[in-house]
Amino acid sequence: MKYSYYPGCSLHTTAKEFDISTQIVMQELGIELQELEDWSCCGGSVAAGVSHDVGMALAARNVALAQKQNLDLLASCSGCYNKSARAVKALENETEKERITAILSEMGISVSDYNIRVRNVVDVLANDIDISAKIKRPLKGLKVACYYGCLLTKPADITGWDSPVFPMSMDKLSKICGAEVVDFRSKTKCCGGPILVPKQDVVFDLTKQLLDEAVSLGADCIVLACPLCATNLELRQPDIEKKYNVSYKLPILYITEIIGLALGIKPGKLGINKHIVSPKPVLDKLGI
Repeated sequence: MKYSYYPGCSLHTTAKEFDISTQIVMQELGIELQELEDWSCCGGSVAAGVSHDVGMALAARNVALAQKQNLDLLASCSGCYNKSARAVKALENETEKERITAILSEMGISVSDYNIRVRNVVDVLANDIDISAKIKRPLKGLKVACYYGCLLTKPADITGWDSPVFPMSMDKLSKICGAEVVDFRSKTKCCGGPILVPKQDVVFDLTKQLLDEAVSLGADCIVLACPLCATNLELRQPDIEKKYNVSYKLPILYITEIIGLALGIKPGKLGINKHIVSPKPVLDKLGI
């Protein structure tokens, strides 16, 4: 299997460990990733606030480049995945397509008919591959809370996920890896990522609720697939601890990292050492 790989802005900067672990896990599983040539920012949630059409065109540009490679577009970042999937949906609407293609033409991008799909790394790992035969070091004794956030599964008509409100794909992958999955009821609740700057207090409260539930369930870590959620849950964790006079020190890991550990890949090769909140308690529990 081969995919056109779209890392997006975060995976080349603040979420480098997600990029590293995605590429090495896919290689271990025999999947070829061809980085999308000349890719650009999808616009995230910001561009659409300025112009819906420009925001869609930014994401559609990457889809058009993947179409030239004739490969399904694989996005690890759930935000990039969601925005790219929305762009494909917009291009199916003749009125929107006309406006978007006009903007793309100004960028020097010609648009043909689309026959590729936008995929997310969790989707591919859960539905395209049987990873069970590759497990070398089961994560026995590790309790994980799987957090999907807003953008990975919603809205249902865009993502086509197993469930927009109670998805199980990461849960199943974690169980295949030998981990115990806790019943994390807040798995699709918003962490407040897009409003961190203007509404920091609100975001801290939303994120604290997620951390509180995971800790109450005895989770050793939270597992996710979104760099924006990781920013709140990990980078802002010390700030939340200080504000509310609590202590979590709860590791936040990407799904590709725990799969990599289960495949027997050394933590250093997965980029686990790049985390803000130390993953040492997780590695110690696994005896790694």
